[in-house]
Amino acid sequence: MNLQQFLLALRARFGVFVLVLVATVLAAAAVTLMLPKSYKATVSLLVGVKDEQSLSNSMRPLMLPQERLSYLQTQKDIIVSKKVARKVVQDLKLAEKPSALATLKGETVEGVSIEDRLVEGLLKMVKVETSQSDVIEVSFSSPDRYFSMQVANAFARAYISTLLELRVQPAREA
Repeated sequence: MNLQQFLLALRARFGVFVLVLVATVLAAAAVTLMLPKSYKATVSLLVGVKDEQSLSNSMRPLMLPQERLSYLQTQKDIIVSKKVARKVVQDLKLAEKPSALATLKGETVEGVSIEDRLVEGLLKMVKVETSQSDVIEVSFSSPDRYFSMQVANAFARAYISTLLELRVQPAREA
């Protein structure tokens, strides 16, 4: 089969080609319009892996990969802790917003406060990821773009506040 025969075969089936193309575009458009909108806000946090025992602010020259991974995992665990999520709920005053519980898919449970349901809802929807660097990405997705942005930024602020509190508390107790 040469090029001329190939082009003749395409021309003969041009109607079928156009029909399949139009059907595909229409199906993709219909699926896009039917799916609920979801906005994802991501905050990047630079986590300096420092020697906490030293009084200097310099980075440790040689940190073992396992120590670094352990430190980053600890920071991820702090970000998705109930303490940080509770600070987010309090900072954004989510308990006072009736739409927040619906957005966070909070379930009504006997004897559980609204704040606790909001904390659980936030923790189900927040995602924390690390890469090969010292950057931790905190992502939050919801149908409201403004709410997604507020929550992602609030998690970053609450994490920084909690981290500072954890570092200062032993000195206060001493």
